[in-house]
Amino acid sequence: MNLQTIEKSLEGANHTPTLADIEKRVLAGGRISEVDALFLLECKAPEELEIIRSLADGTRKKKVGDRVTFASTLHINPTNLCELNCPLCSYYAKPGWKTAWFLTPEECEKKIRSVDVSKLTEIHIVGGLWRDCNLDYYQELFGRIKSIDPSLHIKALTPVEYHFLAELHKIPIEEVFEKMISWGLSSLPGGGAEILVEKIRQKIAPGKISCDEFLSIHKLAHQIGLRSNITMLFNHIEQNSDIVTHLSKVRTLQDETGGFKTFVPLKFGEENNALGKRKKQLHKKNIPLVYAVSRLFLDNFDHLKILWNYLGIEEALELLKWGGNDFSSTNVEEKIIKMAGSKELIMDVETMTRLITEAGREPHLTNSSNC
Repeated sequence: MNLQTIEKSLEGANHTPTLADIEKRVLAGGRISEVDALFLLECKAPEELEIIRSLADGTRKKKVGDRVTFASTLHINPTNLCELNCPLCSYYAKPGWKTAWFLTPEECEKKIRSVDVSKLTEIHIVGGLWRDCNLDYYQELFGRIKSIDPSLHIKALTPVEYHFLAELHKIPIEEVFEKMISWGLSSLPGGGAEILVEKIRQKIAPGKISCDEFLSIHKLAHQIGLRSNITMLFNHIEQNSDIVTHLSKVRTLQDETGGFKTFVPLKFGEENNALGKRKKQLHKKNIPLVYAVSRLFLDNFDHLKILWNYLGIEEALELLKWGGNDFSSTNVEEKIIKMAGSKELIMDVETMTRLITEAGREPHLTNSSNC
């Protein structure tokens, strides 16, 4: 049965999807709908889950083969001081707190020089919204990074931080991007998306920019040649329908710009934050299923990232069978995930390569500007 025949058979607003319908559509190279995605997220029977897993794994193989990408990343978190106080955050601090830190550009440079820079493929920079981390700060920091190794890929700041800088300096976000690019910015990480549903966003991160503002900044980055990743924070108070809404908004923007490199399902870390204490309000999800549906719905993405340090190695390796093909990166100096209760694991390039090889896949060291 060809795709046109399948689509014709599924026409009608009152159509209720079946797994067989969706399987036929996917195997024929078609696009699944929001209704289909919600149906898949509600599946529970082992035989249903195995079909979905197989479809996601097959889709992954068609997209990228058996190659598993990963980066060798040094994380620089300039400060955890922040003007916001989001219920989901385990990271932020206020002046005077024992947990607070602020690193000068010189201190960041010393941190970079303390590792074997020749083994790094990128520097990942995110931090709190703090006025001392202004454009002058980043000009000096980027200059120091490039003085160490001009080839280092700088993946820096979320849309929330770019909006903050634009407001701080009273200039358009376009101008912020232009300055940062001239100093060495290469791409944007995916953080800060949370769930792109305003009613949920207002409960878990009420001080952050809106869903539309967040996506518009990614769109602007794509239009001027910056690629970016994008996350989805799940396993908190969101419903399956909210996950589908998030996926749909991401797919729509990717259709328009093609500027996203990687989609990153991000399991909520419950430790050391106000949201995590509300245990009765948290809606646990089937994590492999979320990955599989993300792979099937986001047919315009090549890469689905597995954050092994959120999940643990065993579960992360399992997700390679559910549509995942990017094993994130080494974890030199990563702080944000650890503070939310992640697994305390040490990962280097050699270990990452071995794990991927033992899983029957082909390891490929990369950075955020190439595959």
